[in-house]
Amino acid sequence: MKKIIIFILLLLLVIFMAYQFGLVGFLTDISGLRAYLEGLGWWGYVIFILLSVVVAVFLLPGQFLAIVGGLAYGGFLGGLLTIIGASLGASISFIIGKYVAREYILTRFGSDPTFQKIERGVKENGISFLVFTRLVPVFPFAIQSYAYAMTPMSVKKFSLISFLTMMPASFIYAFMASEIASKGVSMTLLIELTIAGILLALLAYLPKRISKKINQLNSEYKKD
Repeated sequence: MKKIIIFILLLLLVIFMAYQFGLVGFLTDISGLRAYLEGLGWWGYVIFILLSVVVAVFLLPGQFLAIVGGLAYGGFLGGLLTIIGASLGASISFIIGKYVAREYILTRFGSDPTFQKIERGVKENGISFLVFTRLVPVFPFAIQSYAYAMTPMSVKKFSLISFLTMMPASFIYAFMASEIASKGVSMTLLIELTIAGILLALLAYLPKRISKKINQLNSEYKKD
């Protein structure tokens, strides 16, 4: 109970401070955030990663961070920083949900349709469901980490799969932003984005296909 109260107070404090001191506005001001990060040199990398962690843990609106990373640091480095920050944030959120604020989250969100669908999806499809929801934004990204913390999934498994599955989108968004900033919108870019979208769709389809194949093999093995 003590951990829950501390977590709630900390969450409310951070959200209040974020709005009070303009952090939310700062995160959504892409041009201003880009200029700020560029002027910090190496410290900008650290701050960018920390911003990604804060956004993930406290459910702040940080959907533009990958784009800002691409604008400020280019496609490769921006994508790399994005995936590092997003993975750390997701893992920390998962740990908080699993070990610190589990009872509060169950009480507050246990009846939420998103939580129930994720719990049912993991129960019926296992790891392939996590892979699918990370590759395809079926559910709000920020809330997924807390929802998966309510399942029997381990921290190690969740962190590794989250890192691998969030990597394609992180690099695609950063690359897209970098290309548009340097070259503008072109037919070549549109073709590249189309190919990237097809690859993401295929990546999202594979886990389900593999899971079905494994289930079929298991059924045949049991019959024999």
